[in-house]
Amino acid sequence: MATTFSDGCGSSAGSLSPALLRRFFEAMTRALIWDCDGVLVDSEKHSCSAWLPVLHRRGIDVDLDYIETFIGRSDGDLLQALSADTGCVFDDDVLEERALEYFRLAEGATESFPGLPQLLARLRRDRVPMAVASSGRLDKIRFSLRQAGIDNCFDILCSATEVALGKPAPDLFLLAAERLGVAPVDCAVVEDSVPGLQGAAAAGMRPIGFTASHPASMLLDAGAETTFDDYRQLPDLIWPNGIFHDK
Repeated sequence: MATTFSDGCGSSAGSLSPALLRRFFEAMTRALIWDCDGVLVDSEKHSCSAWLPVLHRRGIDVDLDYIETFIGRSDGDLLQALSADTGCVFDDDVLEERALEYFRLAEGATESFPGLPQLLARLRRDRVPMAVASSGRLDKIRFSLRQAGIDNCFDILCSATEVALGKPAPDLFLLAAERLGVAPVDCAVVEDSVPGLQGAAAAGMRPIGFTASHPASMLLDAGAETTFDDYRQLPDLIWPNGIFHDK
């Protein structure tokens, strides 16, 4: 079905086929916004596992599968759910304690994904605007990027601690677009989580799913425009008409 545009006076100004419409939006994609854990850094297992000893010391024994259901959501969302389920009132030190556990687990054991450092270097060389938008704290984002050796690829880092609502709300992605100086409609978001993809779509951006944490079917159901499992595929998914390659 073609998409019809009105001239505002009640008459049809023309129509675009799905293929032409897709090419229009491809041409408009100017900036990339990246999640951190599970997208830039292979760290989701460390990130989730870090909660287990922290909660155990407070008398809460949950398994890793439970923690992993909160992938993509903020620490506050997890603590709120645990408080509702257990009645536990968490002290102010719990987030710092969890951060220290993550640093201990991840130090020297955290890498990026195959092909990603080379892609980031090319994107940066071509001056493609890029930002990180993560549910983690800023110190955790910086640590993870440094451990993976890609901390010099990003000047703009955005944390869910800086916005009123975390993923799946659009706030974090809108903050990233604002700092980039790029309209939301001109941004594509690379995400591995359901809440992240939902937030990207709610922000009016192109949601691209990376299957490091969840199967493609789950990411597509969450609203991903497309999915990939190898970073060598990503440029052709975002700019299949060679826009990236021709720069």
